[in-house]
Amino acid sequence: MLKRERVIGALRGEPVDRVPIAFWLHNFATENSADGLATETLRLARVFDWDFLKPQSRAQCFAEMWGLTYRSSTERATPYSVTHTPLTSAADIAQLRPVDPRRGALAEQLAALATIRAGVGRETPIIWTVFAPMMVMSYLLTGGRAQALGLARAEPKAMDAGLAAIAETLAEYARACLAAGADGLFYATNVARRDGLTAEECRRFQRPHDLRILSAVAHAPFNLLHVCGPAIHFDEFADYPVAAFSWALGGGNPSLSDVHRRTGRAVVGGLPAKPEIAEMTAAAIAGRARRAVEEMGGRALLLGPDCSINPDTPDDLLHAAAAVVRR
Repeated sequence: MLKRERVIGALRGEPVDRVPIAFWLHNFATENSADGLATETLRLARVFDWDFLKPQSRAQCFAEMWGLTYRSSTERATPYSVTHTPLTSAADIAQLRPVDPRRGALAEQLAALATIRAGVGRETPIIWTVFAPMMVMSYLLTGGRAQALGLARAEPKAMDAGLAAIAETLAEYARACLAAGADGLFYATNVARRDGLTAEECRRFQRPHDLRILSAVAHAPFNLLHVCGPAIHFDEFADYPVAAFSWALGGGNPSLSDVHRRTGRAVVGGLPAKPEIAEMTAAAIAGRARRAVEEMGGRALLLGPDCSINPDTPDDLLHAAAAVVRR
C-alpha cells in the first residue's frame, strides 16, 4: 500500500498491509519561522519516512495572535521564554475579539504547511495542530492554566465571551489549514482532566467551542482529537466527530482497545512520549510497539506517541519502533 491508502484504511478499521507509524517533536531552534518549521519537518520526513506527518508548530503561536510575545531559543531542546503575556483579568478576557488567522503568527503557520505539502506531495497525509480555545486561554493569562481555570469558575460569562472569540478565529483557521494542504486537524486540549476542568465544566467551556471548530472541517478525512494528560474525562469526548482519538496510556486513562470499543473509531498511540522515551532502550520501545499492534490486532491503529517526544530523542529509538511494523 502507499501511505495515503494505508493511513485512510487504518482510520476506517480496514485491513492494511501494516500499521502506520509516525512520531512528532519540537525543535525549539527551528520552529520560529515558516521556513524553519518546514525545513525541519521535511528533514524528519526524509530521515524517518513516516506514514503521516504531524508537524510541530510552536505552542505559543495561537496566543501570539492576541499579543503574547516571546524570546526564541537557539537550542533544539531548550524551550522559548515568554516576554509578555497580554491578559490579566476577566475584563481583559471579555474584551477579546476574533482576529484574522491569515495574518501574523497563524499566517506563518499556513505558509509552513503549504511548503511542507509541496515538499512531500499528495501521498503523505498531514494533520495540523489546533489548540482548543480553553487551552489557548492558558497561554494568554499571566497566571497561566491555574488562572484560566479560576476565572472560568469565578467569571464564567467573561470566559464564555473570550472563548467564543478564540473559537471563531480558530474555526476560520481550521478551514484555511485544509486549503493549505492539511488532511485534518490534530485538535488538542490539556485541561480536560481531573486536575483541570470538571466533566460538567467541559460541557460549558470545551464542548461548544470544540464542536464549532471541528464542524468547520467536518468533511476532512483525518481529524484527530488529542486529550492530553492523566485522568482525562474521556466520556465527554467519546461522541466527537473525529476519525481518531489520541491520549496518554496509563495514569487512569483507558486502553487502546477500550477506546476503540467504546467509540468505533481508530486510535493513535501505543508509544511513549516525553519524558519517558528519553530513558528507554531500542528493545523496550520495540516491545511497546509490538504490544500495541497485538492489542489492536493490527486494525484501527496508527502507532504514535502519547504526546510529543523529547526533541533530542535518539534516532535509533524511532527507527526501532518503526522496524516492528516495517519488517
